[in-house]
Amino acid sequence: MAETGHAKNIANFGTLISFVQGYGSAYDPSNAAIELTALQAKLAAANTSLDGVTTALAPWKTKVNDRETEFEGLRKLVTRVVNSYAASGAEKNSVDDAKAIKRKIDGARAKALPQDDPETPENEAQGNSVSQRSYTQTVEHFDNLIEFLTTNSSFYAPNENELKLTTLTSKATAMKAANTAVMTAATPLSNARLDRDVELYNETSGLVDTALTVKKYVKSLYGADSPQFKQISGLEFRKVKTLKVNVTPPDED
Repeated sequence: MAETGHAKNIANFGTLISFVQGYGSAYDPSNAAIELTALQAKLAAANTSLDGVTTALAPWKTKVNDRETEFEGLRKLVTRVVNSYAASGAEKNSVDDAKAIKRKIDGARAKALPQDDPETPENEAQGNSVSQRSYTQTVEHFDNLIEFLTTNSSFYAPNENELKLTTLTSKATAMKAANTAVMTAATPLSNARLDRDVELYNETSGLVDTALTVKKYVKSLYGADSPQFKQISGLEFRKVKTLKVNVTPPDED
């Protein structure tokens, strides 16, 4: 198939209903779940569930973009901070401790993964738990660096405003808020995807299984070699595996 995914399943279901309507009174199943009115209601509910994902996706993407902006340049900032501390006259072993924290910040960062397209079969936004730890650990290590520098403030007293402890503390607070905002926005998006998946892929009552049942009925009604069955036999309905929402931080040089 050139076009796949949730939207394609719904589009094919709409086509299936059009053919069923064309059968007129001959289409008279004993199974209430595949009566024409039930199919029309199923189509409407499926479209609503897909729209729900789209609606929840927009604010989540906004928060993800805001967080990327907030975290942008962190590694470069930390490099400047550690170099400033190294140039302050602090002892080598103390500077080494600061560098060790910097390495943890560098190591906690992960490469960005693509955001999910709700109309594709896969959820491109993978790696939820690992990437979330990356964000949380990054801020935690940054907090540790700030605490370390505060303890050694007799050496770390830069004149540059962007390197001062008060500025770094404000930066850490903003990063935490941005991270929390993404997690908050991810909840309704995750719930919307669950609703969509139930509507489309729940066993027996989901759109896909309902469509397959309609095919079986039409096959029994007209026969496997009938033009009516050939009309709908080529309509594909696939259960789509979905994954968690991506919360991966952006990669930086």
